[in-house]
Amino acid sequence: ICPSSYFTASCLSSGINAEYGMRLNTRAYRPNIELVRDPVQYGLVEEVAQITDSVEALTSKLNESLGKLNNLESNKKALEEDIAVKTNSLNIDQSQCLRLRKTLVWRSFRPATMFSATSVCHSKVPIIL
Repeated sequence: ICPSSYFTASCLSSGINAEYGMRLNTRAYRPNIELVRDPVQYGLVEEVAQITDSVEALTSKLNESLGKLNNLESNKKALEEDIAVKTNSLNIDQSQCLRLRKTLVWRSFRPATMFSATSVCHSKVPIIL
């Protein structure tokens, strides 16, 4: 059983190496029997190579996924801090600024006319300042 909370490739790799290493050693150690490289032996060696490659591929995907998880957690933390700052700003606005805004007298805005009655220019072209 692996001690880590995540399934680590080293635990998997050590388990596979132990199992297949034992099988290969058992086949290699045959007292009073001729050592033979038969199709079963070749299949076992090929299976070990395939599983080792799979473990390496899964390890790289696991490391990539853990990196992405760390990035997502840091983004989540930054967003939570941003939300906390904005919530605090809204609370300050409601508790302190709202009372001040209620006391202000708002006048309606009337734009000044572009041309006065004493204007010399009689064209309807507006003057851009």
